[in-house]
Amino acid sequence: MKSLLTTKQVMEYFNVKDSRTISKFIKQGLKVIPIGAKDYRFKQEDVEAFAEHLKELAQEEIIQVCSIKQKRKCKTMNVDYEKIRANKVLNRVI
Repeated sequence: MKSLLTTKQVMEYFNVKDSRTISKFIKQGLKVIPIGAKDYRFKQEDVEAFAEHLKELAQEEIIQVCSIKQKRKCKTMNVDYEKIRANKVLNRVI
């Protein structure tokens, strides 16, 4: 049987400084072996599989955020540029 990782070792694996992040990962589906009330052990394979899962989720999020927007046709407005110029001249403060 392979050795089990402690919470501290998993924190180092994910490069996080707070055990609350590991608790969040457990709620998201990281498999654990509970030892006592708040102490856990983790299998190396489970931690690596969860890390791959997080990478896939991050990739999906990037794809959704960076999706290409469809081009839309713009309605052109008829603007009387002479009226705009005249209003700018009349509204000048001297």
